[in-house]
Amino acid sequence: MADREPPASVPQRFPVPGWVLVSAVLLVLVVISSFGVIYSAHKSRELFRELEQVRRAENEIQIEWRQLLLERSTLSAHARVEAMARSELQMVPASGELRILVLE
Repeated sequence: MADREPPASVPQRFPVPGWVLVSAVLLVLVVISSFGVIYSAHKSRELFRELEQVRRAENEIQIEWRQLLLERSTLSAHARVEAMARSELQMVPASGELRILVLE
């Protein structure tokens, strides 16, 4: 009597350990996936912050570059004036001695 099978009208159920195993695997996969999303979001914010720092540094370097170009053009303009004074007007820089010009 103990070996009786259930009647055919009673639906068969999946074994409980199989569902537990599938549920546990799915839970582990969901947890791993959530950690992946968290890591990805953190890394994205970190890289964005670094990108902004690099952009700020680039802007500062661009400003410095423009200032250096302006300074170079200013210095080259002075050198150009000096070269023209030497060549066209035959002017020479004064020597270190003091000269006094007396006009009568």
